[in-house]
Amino acid sequence: MVKKLFLFTFILFLAFTNSALAHTWLESSTPQNGDIVNEELKQITLTFEGKLEQSSTFELQNSTGESIPVENISLSANHIVRHFSNPLENGEYLVNWKIIGADGHPIEGEFSFSVDVPVTEAPAEEQVETQEDTQPQPKVDEKEVDTVNEVNDEQIQQSKMPSYVVPTIIGVLIVIVVGSFLLILKRKK
Repeated sequence: MVKKLFLFTFILFLAFTNSALAHTWLESSTPQNGDIVNEELKQITLTFEGKLEQSSTFELQNSTGESIPVENISLSANHIVRHFSNPLENGEYLVNWKIIGADGHPIEGEFSFSVDVPVTEAPAEEQVETQEDTQPQPKVDEKEVDTVNEVNDEQIQQSKMPSYVVPTIIGVLIVIVVGSFLLILKRKK
């Protein structure tokens, strides 16, 4: 009886570990999380650790939460490339990706980056200031921005945790519980 219970627990552990290792996670992106892009950006590329299903996609939002229109999306084995009809304007952007890996599991995540392309000087006729340009702009509290960036970095680091860690911990705990149970049964005899 004890041997059967141990064998059953071991098989269960292997089954959970293998399914967890099969998940497809984001391997890299262009631009990467936290990047500040200093040149025109007309496409974003995501590379994943494994093969993707055709319904996999991602959405790009600006700092106000508006979706950026897309020219086309191309999907190959483990890449998603999104092309834009116009280069992205200066500002902060958030990429929300949703994929379905070859194992059929839906996985999602996000990362952010900024575009800061140097602006060329406009001719003197266009440099006329309007009243809107002369109104004082609200100050941005740098501590708030740093706190938000730290929280986002923490969330991204958590999402990059290898997929085998949780099942391994669960498996080790199951082995400890079963082992303790077996020791108790053995001492009672």
